[in-house]
Amino acid sequence: MECNSYDKKARELSYVEFPTQYVWNKSNKVWTRRKTKTKSLGRINHVSPKFGDVYYMCILLNKVKGPTCYEDIRTVNETVYDFYKDAFYALSLLDDDREYISSIQETHHWATASFCRSLFVMLIISDSLSRPHRVFKEIYNCLSDDVVHVCKQEIGVKGLKLKSEAIYHLTLSYIEKSLLSCGLSFKQIPNMPLPDHKYIQDSCNMLIQDELNYDPSINRKKGGVFFLYGYGGTGKTFVWKTMYAAIRSKGEVVINVASSEIAVLLLFGGRTTHSRFHIPITLNENSFCSITPGNDVAALLNKVNLIIWDEAPMMHCYCFEVVDRTLIDIIFPMSNDKPFGGKTIVFGDDFRQILLVIQRGNCSDIVQASSHSSRLWRECTIGGPNDDEVEFEFIEDNHLDDPLYFQDKAFLVPTNEEVDVSTTTC
Repeated sequence: MECNSYDKKARELSYVEFPTQYVWNKSNKVWTRRKTKTKSLGRINHVSPKFGDVYYMCILLNKVKGPTCYEDIRTVNETVYDFYKDAFYALSLLDDDREYISSIQETHHWATASFCRSLFVMLIISDSLSRPHRVFKEIYNCLSDDVVHVCKQEIGVKGLKLKSEAIYHLTLSYIEKSLLSCGLSFKQIPNMPLPDHKYIQDSCNMLIQDELNYDPSINRKKGGVFFLYGYGGTGKTFVWKTMYAAIRSKGEVVINVASSEIAVLLLFGGRTTHSRFHIPITLNENSFCSITPGNDVAALLNKVNLIIWDEAPMMHCYCFEVVDRTLIDIIFPMSNDKPFGGKTIVFGDDFRQILLVIQRGNCSDIVQASSHSSRLWRECTIGGPNDDEVEFEFIEDNHLDDPLYFQDKAFLVPTNEEVDVSTTTC
C-alpha cells in the first residue's frame, strides 16, 4: 500500500500481481521494480470463510488494484463500505440470496416456523448466505409465526398476547439459542440484530402477562361490540369519561351519544343518538340512517375510533341495527363481516332501570323489542360489577309462590302498579 501511494505503475496491479513486477529490497526495506524477467508468483494465505470479514478482504485483494489504504479495498464506485463483505456484494461477487429467501418462504407453506428457523440456522452455519441480516428481514414472518403459541406453552398463560417488539426479540432469541449450540452467535455476524433480553424477561413473567392480558380493541383498530352493565352509582359515567379522555388525548375521535337528553348532559360533547346518527323516527328491520356516503357525517363516522352509547336499553333494537347497517354501508374500506363496520362501540346502562316504551304493548312485546333480542347481542361482550350476563325469562306459574326465586332478579313489567304488587309479594 505504501508503494502504491507514490508509484503510479504499482497502482495498476492487484495484490497478487504485485510480486510479478516488484521485488522486496531487504536492505532498504522497500519494494523496487524487477530488472530481470524472472517468473514470480504471488499468493495469499488461505483463510476460512468462518473468519467472516477477513475472508472477504483476502478475496478482494485479488480484485482491487492499487489500494493505498484499507478503505480503498472497501471502496466500490466511490462508495466506502463499512465491511469488506458489503464491498464484495457491491462488486456482484456474491449472490443476492433471493434463491434462499424463496426457498424458506415456500417451505413455510407446509412446514412449521420452528422448522424454518432451523433451516435459517443451517444456512448461516454453512456460510451459504451473503447477507444474513437482509434474509432475516425478508423471511421474518416465516420465522416468527409460532412464537406466541410456543411462549404460551412455556409459561402456561392462556390467551397470551404479546407486543410486536416482544415477538421480534423472542424470535431472535430462539435462533440465537440454536446458533449457540453450534458454536456460533449473532455477535459474529455483521449487521445482525441482537435479542433484547428485557423484552424476553417481560414476556416470560407470568405476573406481567396477567396484567397485560386485556383486549386492546381500540388501539388495534380491530373493532368490537361491548356492553358495560351496572346499576346506578357503580361508576359507569366515570368509565365513559376516562375512556374518551384517554383516547382524545391521543388526538383521536370519540363520539358520545345517549338515548335520552338528560343522560347526554353527563357526557362531554355528547348528542342524542337520533341527532348524531340521523336515525329515522319510524323504524323497521330494513331502515337506514339518513346519512349519505361521502357527506360530512359519513366522514366523521369513518374517522371515529370509539362510540360510547349510554342508556342503550331504552332504545328499540331496530335503532342498533339501523346504525349497524348504515356504518357498514359508509365505512371505507367496507367491513361487511364485522358489526358496525368494524368500529369499536361500547353500550351501557342498567337493565333494572326504565326500558323502552311500546305503545299498547305487553311484557312480551317489550322484551322482543329490547337490545337483548337484537341479532347484534350475540356479538356483544358484557362487563359489569360481576361480569355476569343478563338473561331474560318469563315467569312461570310454578315460581309465583317461591320468594327465593325472585331475590336475585329484576322485574320487567308494563306498569308501575304491577311493580308495586310484585315487590310487595316478595
